[in-house]
Amino acid sequence: MTKTAGVEFRNAHEDELDDYLRVVKYVFAVPPGTQVEPTDQSWRLRPEATMCAFVDGQLVSTYGAHDFTVRLNGAPVPMAGVTNVGTLPGYRRRGFIREIVTRGLSDARDRGQSCTILWASYAAIYQRFGYGLASMWIDYHWDPRYGRLLGRPATGQADVATFEDARPIAERLLQDYVAPRNLMIERDQVRWNRIFEPDVPDWKPHQVVIYRDAAGEPRGYLMFRNREDEDFHPGPNQFMTVNSFVATDVDAFRGLWDFLAAHDLVREIAMERVPEDDLALLLLEEPRALRRRTGDGLWMRIADVDLALSQRPYGAEGTLTIAVEDAVCDWNAGTVRLETDGPTAQVTRTSEAPDLTVPVARLAQLLSGFASASELARAGLIEAERPESLELADRIFATAYRPYCQDGF
Repeated sequence: MTKTAGVEFRNAHEDELDDYLRVVKYVFAVPPGTQVEPTDQSWRLRPEATMCAFVDGQLVSTYGAHDFTVRLNGAPVPMAGVTNVGTLPGYRRRGFIREIVTRGLSDARDRGQSCTILWASYAAIYQRFGYGLASMWIDYHWDPRYGRLLGRPATGQADVATFEDARPIAERLLQDYVAPRNLMIERDQVRWNRIFEPDVPDWKPHQVVIYRDAAGEPRGYLMFRNREDEDFHPGPNQFMTVNSFVATDVDAFRGLWDFLAAHDLVREIAMERVPEDDLALLLLEEPRALRRRTGDGLWMRIADVDLALSQRPYGAEGTLTIAVEDAVCDWNAGTVRLETDGPTAQVTRTSEAPDLTVPVARLAQLLSGFASASELARAGLIEAERPESLELADRIFATAYRPYCQDGF
């Protein structure tokens, strides 16, 4: 691209991080004086994890990336969690975001991070750069009076616990929960501190509930906040927001759900970021009571096609040749041969005729398990040499769980 005179692209320096945050707050309409990051400096992005555009020395565009380990169909995979992408209004439409996003993808590849993920404030921007929708954002808004489950009751007991007692249990349970899943971030101690020791003023304390089975073994936990309606009226007048609901088996799911449904003074329970394959739709007597809402969740961009394809376990054995189209990261473009026995895979470059022709954004959707090859082909988004290629790709790219991410960043 043509560089504008006086424009510099580089990491922010340590003494420029306050300017960096000022741009971020302006772009995302955060009121002046509002604290958006905890005082724990370990949570703040390191200067080397940023990429910025400067015009005549003024910081005008921002980009940042957290180092995450993300489960990809059960396998731990290093990924970059992209955040803080924006440009001040007077400097837009000059290609600054394209430049810093492309540099960010190259940096991720150099660090061995095969994919980048983000929550998009404006998805159209990221689709231009090869991001594909990889998970759904789902929440419930339900009345506890209509929360009865089908079948037998839970065998154990759910009780409110102190933060001190709950934290080590919650950490272990989440580790077990995340291990087989798809697009869940492995939480480090900094993120746990942010949850259990919040020092951002707007973060109000949670209540933590631990479910123990009949043998007394912890099998699930949930975290919630509740408040009263300020307007007086007869009947239930509380609202509850469930921020985390982790059940390692169906018995724990029933026990935690029944705990929520037992709140007679609560008019509405909001459950945030629920898995797309959550059990409630199967277990509720009246599933429409969930008042389920959906939206786009995580977006994924493959920074290194060869590495990404080799890192994930697959749903079946087989061999596919895939022609990858990538106009932004030219190192990804070309045809690869994917050979897998299911648990492991080998990826090599080849001159063979492709079974599938796939834009890089659609490859992210296959890799994440968000969409099957047959679905993408019906939408006209990928091309197949023959129907059998789609059938094989459907089996190979199948995942044990629907892609889901609980954590924002």
